[in-house]
Amino acid sequence: MSANKSVFQDALKKASNAAWDQRWETAIKEYRRALGEFPDDFSARSGLALALQESNKFEQALVEYKTLVKMQPGDPAPLAHVAVLLERLNQRSQAAEVYNQIAESYHAQKQMNKAVEAWRKASALEPDRSEPHTKLAAAFAEAGHNVPAAREWFALAKLAQRSGEFLHAQQYVERALALEPENTQAKFLLNEITGRGADASSSAANPVEIARRSNLSRLAASVLDDKTPWRRADNAGQGADTDALLARAINAQEKGQAQEAIQAYEQLLAAGLTRPEVQFNLAILYQNMLRHPEAIPLLQETARVPQLAVASRFALGQSYRAQGNVDGALDNYIQAMKIVDLSTVNRAQADQVIRLYESLAEGYRAKGDEASAQRFSLILLDFLNNKGWEDKVREVRAHIELAAVTGTPLSMQEVFETPESERVIELLRASADLLKEQKIYAASDLAYQTLELAPNYLPAHVQIAEITVAAGRIADALVKYDVLAETAAVRRDLPKAIAFYRQALNLGGNDVTRRAKLINVLVQNGQLTEALDEYESVGMGLAAEGHYQKAADKYNEGLTIAARAGMSNQAVVPLKRQLALTHLKLREYDKARSLFDELYRADPEDDETRYYLVDLYLRRGENAEGERALNELLARHRNTPENVQATLVSLAESFPDNVMLHRELARFYTQQGQNDQALQILDDLGDRLLNGGRSAEAITVVQDIIALNPPQVAEYRKLLLELREPQPE
Repeated sequence: MSANKSVFQDALKKASNAAWDQRWETAIKEYRRALGEFPDDFSARSGLALALQESNKFEQALVEYKTLVKMQPGDPAPLAHVAVLLERLNQRSQAAEVYNQIAESYHAQKQMNKAVEAWRKASALEPDRSEPHTKLAAAFAEAGHNVPAAREWFALAKLAQRSGEFLHAQQYVERALALEPENTQAKFLLNEITGRGADASSSAANPVEIARRSNLSRLAASVLDDKTPWRRADNAGQGADTDALLARAINAQEKGQAQEAIQAYEQLLAAGLTRPEVQFNLAILYQNMLRHPEAIPLLQETARVPQLAVASRFALGQSYRAQGNVDGALDNYIQAMKIVDLSTVNRAQADQVIRLYESLAEGYRAKGDEASAQRFSLILLDFLNNKGWEDKVREVRAHIELAAVTGTPLSMQEVFETPESERVIELLRASADLLKEQKIYAASDLAYQTLELAPNYLPAHVQIAEITVAAGRIADALVKYDVLAETAAVRRDLPKAIAFYRQALNLGGNDVTRRAKLINVLVQNGQLTEALDEYESVGMGLAAEGHYQKAADKYNEGLTIAARAGMSNQAVVPLKRQLALTHLKLREYDKARSLFDELYRADPEDDETRYYLVDLYLRRGENAEGERALNELLARHRNTPENVQATLVSLAESFPDNVMLHRELARFYTQQGQNDQALQILDDLGDRLLNGGRSAEAITVVQDIIALNPPQVAEYRKLLLELREPQPE
């Protein structure tokens, strides 16, 4: 059968439209219909492959992209999709092979940047494979990028060392040093390979060295202390052995005899002496000998000990960095600074500080570069080398508290890495004092001086925003806060983005767009409860403007996020209630009823839910259910007449022609001795019924009026007779 071009074009058009709207299932169906006419059409098959990928049908998508590779062998684009899909399917080795093919293709086309990126992905997927490192080293060297080339040669040297190919390892590391002579890791590795040993010396003020010396002192003291557990009478033999080993370890370590110290400490651990001082000192000896895989588990143990936590985290950072694990290094450097920072705050502030460092870690991890790890380690060293660092911590904490008043959450690390931090703190403090005195121009001058010293320091920008507000330029301040929020969000500094959006909202009223951005950042930062509160605010703002459908969409969006996160029913009750009320206003009674039923099952004691269920029963014509539910609700308030009255009045206003409700309200007034109000209710109801031609119901109402024995009772009796007489046809 010949291909039908009109069917093909119709299917392709519908598929493209569906793909544009992200209706992937429809797109898949239409692309397949198009391919049924022209199976070799590259455009239709590309569209099908993409639609399958977007639908998470990775295996089917992989088949289609492999077909596209065969159709256009020289095009790296389909190959890139194949690699991505293999990676998602956890076929790492095959994905790495495809990335190598992509790299070679780009290399042949002289597109070196893309080739390098592909080799890097291959290397990340198979770190122990030498080919990508070799290609990268050659590409970097050819481009004159010596430092990245040196890192690739160093990686090759480590691989060769692990494989026992020591000659090749030495050749590779020597190439690395030829390109980057000051590469400390390469120097250590060369020393280890050639057997020349490593330089174990370190600065006396280094936190690791301070902890090491303190440990040696404590261990030496324990040898002489009769109260030491292993020296008790019941452990006399073991105590003597332990004393001897410990003394030998301490003596060897102090003399720089690393191998002998390691042997003694290892024997102590094997004998069951798991003191943190022993573990830490052995870990540092391992580290100095470049035995990082053995040092890391010990340091992870000692990091749990409060007095060793900072030094252990710092040492862990060094070991991970020596292994090329930048993320691991940064995580531990940040943990070290967080421990110092948390030591300065009260319990109420601790959560905020922890969240700041989590955000900081995520931001650095996103960068994933060696320069970040190096800079962070230098910041820590510089800080901890300072003799008066305790005083500096208190000074910085005071600055952080001042920044918090203006809504800027800060971590200590951010202050320390600011250029000329002491001068910056001084200028901002002076600017804040001038602003309190309403000396706006002078305060502004100091704030801008701060920016000249530290252009990226956010508290300085916030100070300028505060000055702008004080000057009455609210629109300019809003722009400033929005820019600050977006900058912080891009940097993945989510606590600050949240703070800046909230400051802008405090200034600019209920801006729905800005609040939607705040919601997005809250969700990213895992603050889902706060995000749900904001969804409720956005929805209520839209509803107040009459945009009920948009409000419903926002409430549903919040509930979807809550469901994905598995949040408790209690957390989503406010959103469900607002959504139910919005459906009620949209006259979507079935949807409203379903939600209020859920709320009732979750909390049968919620009288507001019971009220709206009565309302919905009546609107849906389920009068018997409505009356039953109303009676149950009124019974709950039998001891609070004001609540009964409020309920009945509200319902009567919503349903002006409902006989049952108005008779119930009249009965309530009668019970309260308020016959005049009861008579007015019934009289008005009777008029409406008669005008509406509902004579049979009007008779009942007139009978209720007669029972009240009003002054005009004779007139009502006459009316009752007239209503009962058959009407002429």
